Amino acid sequence: MVPLFPLPSDGSRGILIVEDDADLADSLAAYLRFDGYVVTVVGSAFACYRALGVTGYALAILDLSLPDQDGLVLAKYLRFNTSMRIIILTARTSIDDRAMGYDAGADEYFGKPVDFEELSAAVSRLLMSSGADDGVASHGWTLLNSTWELVSPMGDRYVLTSKEFSLVQALAVGIGVVVPHEELLRALGYTNDEYGRRSLETIMYRLRKKITQDDGIPIKTSHGSGYTFTAPLALV
Repeated sequence: MVPLFPLPSDGSRGILIVEDDADLADSLAAYLRFDGYVVTVVGSAFACYRALGVTGYALAILDLSLPDQDGLVLAKYLRFNTSMRIIILTARTSIDDRAMGYDAGADEYFGKPVDFEELSAAVSRLLMSSGADDGVASHGWTLLNSTWELVSPMGDRYVLTSKEFSLVQALAVGIGVVVPHEELLRALGYTNDEYGRRSLETIMYRLRKKITQDDGIPIKTSHGSGYTFTAPLALV
């Protein structure tokens, strides 16, 4: 499907919807265009790969049940080969499906049917938190997918363990947004019980001890609720 509006060369407002339900895709695209985004719609993984060779996009909204490839495979490709933010929108809503989606690189995971207003708010939140130009944000923190490094605003680099990386990635949903304990436990592959919560606290302690930049990593504890990253954080 040809986009109704020309795409910006830098992809700064470009959104790629990968959805084989044409009615849903067209309705969602119309809603996002009304909000000022430049939207391209494709109906398969193959068409997605082809679109990526034409122009840049800031964010992808992916269905998992595509006709030619599982959307999880596509999400992993986008996570490790682009700087795009990723929203999964699918009818597969079990806890295991959500865990696999976040493991594949999703920033957000929505089940169908979805409230378009809520989805658009997530798009805005993700794009606001991803202001990277040349791969490393100069105004905030940057999480590098390729090397599992966290880069401070001053350019200091910290190599993370897989669990530390998953934790920071799960917190990259927007400045000041509280991520609930339950969501962090899912992202880390832990059960929501005493063992899981203790493991989460241990990872958080080690992460805070590792980061020596100024006052340390800007993660604030919301007691009884979760954690929030209180500074700009880009995923590239």
